[in-house]
Amino acid sequence: MAQKYEALCQEILKGVGGQENMVYAQHCETRLRFQLKDRSLVNQDALKEAKGILGCQFVGDQFQIIIGQHVHDVYKEFCGMTGITETVQVGENLDVNKRSVKYWFNKIVLDVISGCIMPLLPIFVGAGIIKMIAVILGPDLLGVFGEGSDVLTLLAFVGDAGFYFMPIFAAYSAAKKFDTSIPISMFLAAVMIHPTLMGLVGEGTAFTVYGIPMTPVTYSSQFLPTILSVWILSYVYRFLNERTPNSVKMAVVPTLSMLIMLPVTLCVVGPLGSFVGVGISDAAVWLSEVFGPLAVGLIGGLWYFLVGLGMDKALVPVVVGAFSTYGYDALFWLSAICATYALMGVGLAYVIRGKKEDRSVAVSNAVTLMVGGISEPTIFTTIWRYKKAMAYLFLGGFCGGAVASILGAKAYTIGTGNILFFTVCAGGDGSSLVPAIIACAVAFAVSFGLALVFGFEGKRRKS
Repeated sequence: MAQKYEALCQEILKGVGGQENMVYAQHCETRLRFQLKDRSLVNQDALKEAKGILGCQFVGDQFQIIIGQHVHDVYKEFCGMTGITETVQVGENLDVNKRSVKYWFNKIVLDVISGCIMPLLPIFVGAGIIKMIAVILGPDLLGVFGEGSDVLTLLAFVGDAGFYFMPIFAAYSAAKKFDTSIPISMFLAAVMIHPTLMGLVGEGTAFTVYGIPMTPVTYSSQFLPTILSVWILSYVYRFLNERTPNSVKMAVVPTLSMLIMLPVTLCVVGPLGSFVGVGISDAAVWLSEVFGPLAVGLIGGLWYFLVGLGMDKALVPVVVGAFSTYGYDALFWLSAICATYALMGVGLAYVIRGKKEDRSVAVSNAVTLMVGGISEPTIFTTIWRYKKAMAYLFLGGFCGGAVASILGAKAYTIGTGNILFFTVCAGGDGSSLVPAIIACAVAFAVSFGLALVFGFEGKRRKS
């Protein structure tokens, strides 16, 4: 019996240069992702014309094909047709220039740091929303509960827990990333936020580890010191595990691993990671304070271009660091919020002013964005295709970001980029919520109004 997506899979296989040109194939929520041997064999024009494909482009060394919400079914059938699996590579490894800056940026920032932080986003989102609910229901906004209420106290410390214990959460994801012991990694992180150590740091008491002076650092709500420590632990643990007799391995390997890592973590790696993380957060605050509306506006205008290029993942650790250090973000995530409403404005306008044959896809994309918070279909099928759409998105994001900065809005948690994205600004004392609503409305109105008046037709951009 013929498979549902057999014709589409055949088009994809032909378009990427055949099975012999594939190193591996993966998929995310909306896209098929290919690592290819020879990018010159890819026929992008044919793929873009194929029914069932919403768009395609190279992102770094990876070739991505936009399918939409049914990408999982397409991927499953594609794997069955080609005989590959999600975890097995096809053919030999792709040659990579490991001396290039781009390689190390992708490896360290996008792969390692983002790879350790992205799995933790559900914690940050959940904790942030709980804290936001406490603010909305508290005396500063709706006044449902008064100051000192048990409900507000409960929501406050539950929300704080999601950030306070970040070292332990980061240790778990880093241990999986570096393929080392999860229990020992979490044990090491727990040491970093133990009340005794926190007390020594808070009181400024001099302390040594095996006679080595310890730099006093508060590790709660930080992730970079833990990631660096677990990375080194992965080598220490592997070295000991390979050389310790099985009869004593259970006792010797964990004990020696911890004793070795204590001075490394508390005297060297931990303080270094903390200083770097705080320094990056300070730099972001400096940008927002010195350049203000211009900085937030430019990032707001460019945010979804960064998303389309896959570069936004590098900024997520910076945003999380800002939340951990200051409790809010007034630059990158604030810009992303405004940019999201600008993207919604363009997407909704395309439903009205776009080509009739694209209307069903445009409606699906708009719903996917506004309800599900998934932006890639709109980016690749509308923004990337029309120069005018790019201009509308940039201007909407710029105006919204600038207004948000002028009005002093701040973002207090990650949140989901759907139509309720503005609610992440309800934290703190609640004073950012109304400015955020105004800024988001400006971003939407500018992009939607421009697209509605001037339309999309004209010269189409070839990506």
